[in-house]
Amino acid sequence: MIGDPALKFDYPRYFKAFVEVLNPGLAQTLQSAFRGNFQNVNVVEAEEAAGSADLLASPKLELSDPMKLTVTFVDPRSQRIVAELSSERSCDGNAPGVYDHLVTDLVLFAAVVVFPPADKLVTHEIDKHTADRFNAAFAPAIAQMAGDIAIKASKDPHLQSFATPRVQSVSAAPVNTF
Repeated sequence: MIGDPALKFDYPRYFKAFVEVLNPGLAQTLQSAFRGNFQNVNVVEAEEAAGSADLLASPKLELSDPMKLTVTFVDPRSQRIVAELSSERSCDGNAPGVYDHLVTDLVLFAAVVVFPPADKLVTHEIDKHTADRFNAAFAPAIAQMAGDIAIKASKDPHLQSFATPRVQSVSAAPVNTF
C-alpha cells in the first residue's frame, strides 16, 4: 500500500484555513481492510520502497458529493495495472462529532460582536471546530469505502492470484465415515 505523504486536500469552500493530510491514516485504513485477503500488507511512502512486493496498491481520493475512493493495483514487475476498484460515499451527516462545538461557536461569534478585536482569534477557533465537524462526517465514509473496495478485491478474478490462499475450515472438510 503506497501511503504518499503528499496526498492531501484543502477543505471545501469555507474551511480554507486547514489542509487535511491523508496519509498515513488513509493508507493504514486500507491496510487494515486488505489484511483479510492479502498477506503482509505493508505501507510504504513510495513505490521504490516496496522492495520485492508482489502487488502495489495506490489510493486516489476525489472530493465531491459523493466522494470517490479509487485503489489501483499494479504488478511491480511488469508495471501492468491488475485492477482498479472504486467506491463512492457521501459524508455521514449524522456521525458522532458532526454537531460538536456548535454552542461554543455561537458563544464565540457573540463574543466577536461584543469585542470586535477578538475576531482573528475567534475566527480561527471556529474554523478549527468546523474542520473537526467535517472530519467527523468524512472519516466514516472513508472507512466504508475502504471496506467496499476490500470486498470487491476479494472477488476480483485478476487479484485472486495475489490473494492469501483460503484455509478450509474443519467443518467444511470431508468427513471419513466407516
